[in-house]
Amino acid sequence: MRFGAVGTAEVPAVPRRAWYVLMLTSFGQFFVIFDSTVLNVGFASIEKDFSNVARTTLAWALTSYSIGTASLLLLAGRVADLFGRRRIFLIGISIFALGSLGAGLAPNVGVLIATRTVQSVGGALMVPTSIALALPEFPPERRSLAVGVWGSIAALAGGLGPPLGAGVIELGGWRWIFFINIPVVVLVVVSGRNVLRESKGSSTGTGLDMLSVPLGTTGLALLTLGVLQGAKWGWTSPGITASFVGAIVFGWIVVRRSLTHAEPLLDIAIFRQRRFTAASIATFTLNLPVAGFWFSAPLFFQTVWDWSVLKSGFAIMPTPVIIFVTASFAGRYSDRGLVKPIIGTGIGCCAIGIVGLAAFLDAESNYWMHYLPFAAIYGIGLGLSWSTLTAAALIGIDQEKFGAANGTNLTFRQVGGAMGVALSIAVAGEAGVPGSAAAFHRVWLVLAVWVALTFVFFVAAYPRISLPTKEAHN
Repeated sequence: MRFGAVGTAEVPAVPRRAWYVLMLTSFGQFFVIFDSTVLNVGFASIEKDFSNVARTTLAWALTSYSIGTASLLLLAGRVADLFGRRRIFLIGISIFALGSLGAGLAPNVGVLIATRTVQSVGGALMVPTSIALALPEFPPERRSLAVGVWGSIAALAGGLGPPLGAGVIELGGWRWIFFINIPVVVLVVVSGRNVLRESKGSSTGTGLDMLSVPLGTTGLALLTLGVLQGAKWGWTSPGITASFVGAIVFGWIVVRRSLTHAEPLLDIAIFRQRRFTAASIATFTLNLPVAGFWFSAPLFFQTVWDWSVLKSGFAIMPTPVIIFVTASFAGRYSDRGLVKPIIGTGIGCCAIGIVGLAAFLDAESNYWMHYLPFAAIYGIGLGLSWSTLTAAALIGIDQEKFGAANGTNLTFRQVGGAMGVALSIAVAGEAGVPGSAAAFHRVWLVLAVWVALTFVFFVAAYPRISLPTKEAHN
C-alpha cells in the first residue's frame, strides 16, 4: 500500500474515526509548532527581563528549540516505528509539558534555554508520530488530503504563535505562553489513550545508530553558532571558520555512517525517490525565510513603529488566517495531481510578498497600504506551498516508512527554521534600535532572494505528477 494515489475515478469516503484521530494528533502537534514561533513576539519582552544578556545569547532560547527538535526528529521517527507510535506520541507530549513548565518558571536565560531544549525533545517525539498515527486511518486515495489538513493546522499554529502569544503576554506576561500548554497536554493525553491505535514499522531496531544523534546535534549547533556570531566575531575569524568546518565534518560523518550502518539513523534509501528529495530540500529552503518572517515582522512593529506587544500581535493576525484558509484549499486540490503547480505558485507569491515589504515598509509607512497587502500575498503563498510540500514529499512512500520519512522531512523544516532566525538576527545587526527600518530591509531582501532560489530549484527538480486513468485504476 502506497501513499499518493492521485486523481482516481472513484474517491472513497473518509471514515469519521479518521477525522477524529487526525484532529487529535494535529491538536498535539499544533502546540509544538506554536511554541516554535510564539517567542518571536515576546522576544522584546524577554530582552527587558534579561537586559544584561546579549541578543545573540538570548536568541538561543529560540534556536535551541529548533535545533533540538531537528536533531531528534529522525531518531523519533525510527523509535516510534520500532516501539509504537501511540506510545511515543503520548510520552513525547508529556515531556513537552514538563519542558513548558520549566520554561515558564525559568529564573535566568540559562535555565530558559535548557528547558526549551527539554521542550524540543518532547516535540521531536510527538510531531512525526502524529501524522504517522493518522495516515493509516485514511484510504490511500485520500491521504494527500489528510496531510494537507495536518500541514494547514501546522501552518496555522506557526502563524498564530505571534498574535496569540501577544495576547497572553499582555494579560499575564511572557511566562504564560508556556503555562498554557499544560492543560492542553492533559486533554490530549486522556483522549489519546482511548482513541489512538498502536502501530509499528517492520524493523527490529537491533543496533540502531545512536551515535549519529549527538553528532548531528553538534553539527547543527555549530552551524547555528557560525551564522549567529558571524557578524560579531568576523566571518573569517578562527572561531567562525571552525564552527562551519565542524558543522560540515559532523554532517559528513552522519551521512557516511548512514550509508554503511546496518540500522542507520538517516534512511538514505528514501532519497532515491526524486519527489521526496526535491520536496525535502525545498522544505528546508522555504522554511528559512518563513521563520525569518515570523521573527522579523513583530520585531519591526515593536522597534521601528514602537507598537505594543498586543498591537503587534494583532497586526500579524490576518496572515495566519489567510494561510489556514488557503492551505485548506490547497489540500483538497493536491489530490488531483496539482501538487507541483500549487507549490510553485505559492513559493512565487511568498517571494512577491517579501519583496513588497522590503520595498515599501519603513518608519513612515502605513499598515493598511504598505504592510497588509504584501503580508496577504505572502500568506496566500505560504498557505499554498508550506503544507503541500509535506504531501509532495510523502507521495510514493511505503506505509511502514511513514514515521521515518516524515521525520526526515520535518528535520529539514526545523533546520531551516533555526537557520532562518539565526540569519535574520545576523543580517539585521542593529534592528533593535527604534527607527532602524534599513536593517529590516536587509533581512527581507535576503529572505526574498532565498525564496526566489527555492522557486527555481523546486520547479526544476520536482517531477510532474501524471494522473492515472480510470482503466489503470481498475
